[in-house]
Amino acid sequence: MKSMRATRGERSTLSPPPGPMALSSQPLENVQVHDGMVTLGGEMPLRMGGRIAPCRIAYRLIGAEGAPVVAVMGGISADRRACSAPGSDEPAGWWEGIVGPGRGLDLNEWRVLGIDFLAGPGGSSAPERPSEPGLIPPLTPGDQADALRAVADHLALPTLEAVMGASYGGAVALTFAADHADRTRRALVIGAAHRSHPLATALRVVQRRIVQDAIARGDEHEGLALSRVLAMTTYRSQEEFQRRFSGKPSVGPDGPRFPVEDYLDYHGQIFADRFDAMGFLCLSLSMDLHLVDPSRVGVPVTLVAMEPDSIAPAWQVRQLFELLGPGHELIEVPASCGHDSFLTDVDTFNGVVRSFLEKQGAR
Repeated sequence: MKSMRATRGERSTLSPPPGPMALSSQPLENVQVHDGMVTLGGEMPLRMGGRIAPCRIAYRLIGAEGAPVVAVMGGISADRRACSAPGSDEPAGWWEGIVGPGRGLDLNEWRVLGIDFLAGPGGSSAPERPSEPGLIPPLTPGDQADALRAVADHLALPTLEAVMGASYGGAVALTFAADHADRTRRALVIGAAHRSHPLATALRVVQRRIVQDAIARGDEHEGLALSRVLAMTTYRSQEEFQRRFSGKPSVGPDGPRFPVEDYLDYHGQIFADRFDAMGFLCLSLSMDLHLVDPSRVGVPVTLVAMEPDSIAPAWQVRQLFELLGPGHELIEVPASCGHDSFLTDVDTFNGVVRSFLEKQGAR
């Protein structure tokens, strides 16, 4: 893996590694897993109005006892489980290839804190439903950052070693670095900038309207599935679609069926089975409400721009890097799978995470 660095605000370009990374099979030593729930007294006011009452935030803290703590957050479909509990039969976590023994985020050296996003499909609370049909509670990434801080308070963690986030989690991590800079030493932000790109917003507006129309028809499950189908076309690259789905259509009783349709239908149904329609609408709108003033970011930030990425274009991440000024780092990663490469390109992102954690001052 090739890395080139500069000093003003550091820039790095990562080339694809020469071959698959050999992941260590070393045992986990003294690793503890704690799944907990924080219940806030009274209510949690939201930054743009509304409230969550009562407010419960589900979290997982996993890693070597006494090790420094890194908060890790993913996209809207991610939950508190970046990895599965060792020795358990639970499904793999959303970042299983990155978090684990001998991996970029080694549980023998670090503890990993994850939360279920407010309004997400996990155990955390959601905003009150508006009384007027069609309205969506204005939940922001800042509200999620406040929830993370509340969990850190509950666990008596005055300062996190780092906050890491990818996609929506990257927006939350950047917001945390601006609004709660006294509670973390640094941040790693993958596939997110300081605001939503207008084209990404436009696509999410269409997704929300699909779901809202389905709710009005009494078929929110189908609306969620169709909305996710549209989203999948933005998370992956043209190169990947060409590589995987360029075959000829099959012809059956219902007419031609293209190779990509099974893939889209599968992901649509999986998503619709997990999500509540109002929760999805909250989180979708939350992505578009993301807005951080770069001048307010108070800790060193490492930005990771993926090329191509139709959700957080590399040029927009570069723009954020310039606005942040000295003391920050930009890593540019070739991403054959597009925005979702942080999930699929395990070798590259193990290197990114390991390098970030090993940098002087990270611990």
